[in-house]
This record gives sequence, structure tokens and C-alpha cells, in this order.
Amino acid sequence: MPKKFEIMQDQYPNKKEGRGFNPKYAHLTSTLLAILSALIVLAYGTVYAQSLEKKYIYALAPLILPQSNIGSALQEAAFQQPDLLMVYGASELLFGDKPASMDYGKSRITIEGTPYGASQFFQYYPTGFALYDVAMGGIAELNIAQTLAAIGPELRGKKVVLSFTPDTYHKPEARDFSYSKTFSLFHANALIFNPYLSMKTRRIAAQRMNDYPDTLRNDPVLQFAVQRLGNERWYNRYLYYLSWPLGQMDTSVIRLQDHWEVLTYIWNHPDLNTQTIRKPEQIDWSKQIAEAEATKSIYANNNPYGIENELWNAYYSGVFSKSQKPGSADYWFLNNLRDSQEWTDLDLVLQVLKESGAQPLILSRPLNGPIWSAKGVSRWARKQYYVKLRNAVSSYGFPVVDFASHESDGYFTIDHWSHMSPEGWVYVDITLDAFFHGQIH
Repeated sequence: MPKKFEIMQDQYPNKKEGRGFNPKYAHLTSTLLAILSALIVLAYGTVYAQSLEKKYIYALAPLILPQSNIGSALQEAAFQQPDLLMVYGASELLFGDKPASMDYGKSRITIEGTPYGASQFFQYYPTGFALYDVAMGGIAELNIAQTLAAIGPELRGKKVVLSFTPDTYHKPEARDFSYSKTFSLFHANALIFNPYLSMKTRRIAAQRMNDYPDTLRNDPVLQFAVQRLGNERWYNRYLYYLSWPLGQMDTSVIRLQDHWEVLTYIWNHPDLNTQTIRKPEQIDWSKQIAEAEATKSIYANNNPYGIENELWNAYYSGVFSKSQKPGSADYWFLNNLRDSQEWTDLDLVLQVLKESGAQPLILSRPLNGPIWSAKGVSRWARKQYYVKLRNAVSSYGFPVVDFASHESDGYFTIDHWSHMSPEGWVYVDITLDAFFHGQIH
């Protein structure tokens, strides 16, 4: 064999082992195969998790798990069920079905649950549906905007209820504590790096999130994106886009962690019952109202204002004994109502709902007229809350129910935070039933 040919064979050893094979690329091939295998495992794991979430969602719905509030896996599974109505809100949802405690002045009072609380009232699907509450005490509208943004396309065409009390909107702004204690890095990332929302909506969200810098310090990528997006100088948009791949990756990783937490809970609770008990019935709403109203003679019989006895004794008897002249607190009330940042955040929530294609009901509790009168706020000033709320929602075309005609009823709400009495809960139940069945548009 000529020497020249031997040299050529040494230079191209792959010719001996088969055409096209080059050992120096073997490690690259292995890496690509490993990445592909990992992606397949993750994809299978996600599908498996979603199948279990769908299977157990009816058992998990009444529990109001922490993961339901800080994640989105369970919420997405609930949205896929045609007989679960999603309701987002704060303590007004928690004060109803089960006993709950709050501080009234220097006293901590426990309010007993009532069978008229919506989640309990509809738990056996009497009219064809039950509720899935996503509720945390003190949650701010900015938190809710982030939570809804994390659902993404699953919101399109779905009914959803946004619940709140007037107390949210006559304060200058949600306190840092209120916002941070219900803050979810996952939801914040999902909003800021959301491909389904307009740049304008994401920018408004970023500007508000910049007001709470402590919540961003544990996620440098999110912090960078929020700071860039919240600044309207032209070059910041390009810097925001540079952070986009990392932000999407972070969001995907946290989303997988969310699925894992739900799976872990299901595996650790083998006694979860996937069988749903359903008891259809024709509800006589007039009878329900009369029965709920009758509880006033038992639980609110030591004062003429419809305030529960324990609350009256511990706190409100002092409020009424030092009753202020009607109108004397109007200036304070109206200034707070005008300046509250929660209106900006409500608009952000409404924009997220609109751009996501959801079909929401905006559900407010009424102010407690007797209590606010004792605090010096006139009926005319209180009316401005309802006017402002309706004006805020009107441009979006969403239905609003605010129970304004019941604000002076003696037994509709039980405190100045507008938590509901049994009678008030029945009216909420009627509203939710009508909305689910398409009677409120």
C-alpha cells in the first residue's frame, strides 16, 4: 500500500469505522440525547400531574389549600370543570362556611360559620355547580391580577367571580404587609413575562410592583424585568426583552414545582375521596331568606343595628356610644376613596380579565350603613363608593352587583369590613346561582 494512502487513513479514521462517524462529536450527541430525554420526562410528568389534578380536583376544591393560592395547577384544573365556579377574593369569602377570627379593637372575636356561606351552601351541587374559592385574608387587587395572569389561556370564555368589600377602596393603598404576605413569585413572574397580555398592561403592573421592592429581592431576573418594564424610556423595553428568556425559564421551573407540590399532597393523602356527592334540589329562595333572617333574633338581639351580640359587646357598643355627627367624616372618607391605589389595581385586574377573554362577575359587598353613620360618614358620601365602582367597571362591560340597596338593612353585614350575616349570604348565594346559570350578563 502506498505511504500516501496510509497517511490519509490516519487523518480520517472514521473511514474504517463507517461513513459519517466522528468520535469527537460523540459527547455532543450524548448531551443532546440527555436533554431530549429530560424534556420527554418533564413533558410526561406534567401530563401525569395534570391527569391526577383533574381526578382529585373535586376532593381538593373545598379545602382552600395554600398551594391553591400560590400556584395555578389546581386553579387550571378547576377551570376545566364545567360545574365548578371560580371565585377570587379575601376574608369576605372565609367568613361564612367555617369559624374565623379577626381583631376588633383590642378583642379577638371568632365568627361562627353559617350553612348559608356560599361554599357550604353549594357543596353538594344543589343547582348543578359548586364553588372553588381562591381566598386569602387581606389579599390586594394587585395580587389577584398576578394570580389571574398565571392562568393564561385557560381563562378564555370561562366564568369567574371577582369578590371584594368596600374596605379595600377607602384606604390610600394596600399595606406592604398585606401585599407581601399574599405575594407569589410564580404569579408575579407569570404576569410580567406573560405573552398573552399587552405591553401596556404588563407595564402598569410593573409600575405598581415597583412600589413593593422587598418582594422582588429574591428573584434578580424578575426584579430586573420589573424595573426595566416600569420605566418608559425607550431603551428599557429592549433590556426587558433581553431578560425574557430567563424569565420564561424561571416561570416554567416554578410551574413544575407547583405541579410537584400538588402531586406530593395527593400522594400524602391517600384517603382523598374522588367520589362527588350531588344532591340536586329546587331551592325556595324566599324560604331561605326568611330562615336566615330569623337567626337575627338569636345572634343579634342585644342591639337595634343587626350587629352580632359578641361583636356588639366587645367593640361596637363603644363605637355607637361615641357616635359622630353624620357628615363629619365625609372629607376623610372621600379623600381616601379618591386617592386609593386599589382603583388602579382593580383596573389592572379588569384589563387582565378582558385580555384573557374571561367572563367575570364583579361582586362587591355593601357598606354597613348604620356603622359608617356612627363613624360620621353620611349616606351621600357612602353612595360615592358605588358610583366610583360602577364607573370603573362600565367601560369593560362586565356585570356588577354591589347590594347598594341593602346597605342600611339592619342584618345584612355584621361589621365595618362588610362581612356577611346569614341573611346577606343568602343574597350572595342567589347572585352566584343566577350568574352561573346565565341570568346575569
